[in-house]
Amino acid sequence: MQTEKAKTKPADDKREKLLEAALGLFETRGYDGVAVPEIAAKAGVAVGTVYRYFETKDALVNALYRSLKQSYNTAVLAPIEPGLPTREIFSLYWQRMTLFARENPRAIRFMDLHHHGAYLDDESRALSKTYAKAAESFVRDGRRRGDIRDLDPVMVVALMWGAAAGLTKFSASGSLKFDAHASDAMEDALWRAIAND
Repeated sequence: MQTEKAKTKPADDKREKLLEAALGLFETRGYDGVAVPEIAAKAGVAVGTVYRYFETKDALVNALYRSLKQSYNTAVLAPIEPGLPTREIFSLYWQRMTLFARENPRAIRFMDLHHHGAYLDDESRALSKTYAKAAESFVRDGRRRGDIRDLDPVMVVALMWGAAAGLTKFSASGSLKFDAHASDAMEDALWRAIAND
């Protein structure tokens, strides 16, 4: 599964078609609300084709989750220049998150809906831990510098992820425009929520 911005595989790639179909269905109806034959029909393939690529529906949802989460982690957790002030690091993380969210809103909505699914396997959960470890390191360093209040890193992740996912959802519903202005305003609010001022 590629992000919505960077599609490079041929259109006839059946695995890619299955992942795209699953994304559309799982994003809007959830895991339990979708049957394998519906995924096959949306992808334009026979039901048996699904099982040639994915042993079970669990395997399919995990392949989709891992693909999207890995793309997200690669974009958001790219290396940051050492020695930057905490506020600039925070801004870089936020800008990366919101750029990914604006370019891949379906991926954000899918990951938000399925993040705690009982059907996610250890490999899928490990990708979420990668993000959590980066956040823990950022918060610990920010607290050591005296720039961030004494907050649990999970709370900072919840604030940032919740804000990015919320902006994505409200934008999809037409309630607000998720543009650079909205992103900047939310960044300022989030920083004020965690800054040790």
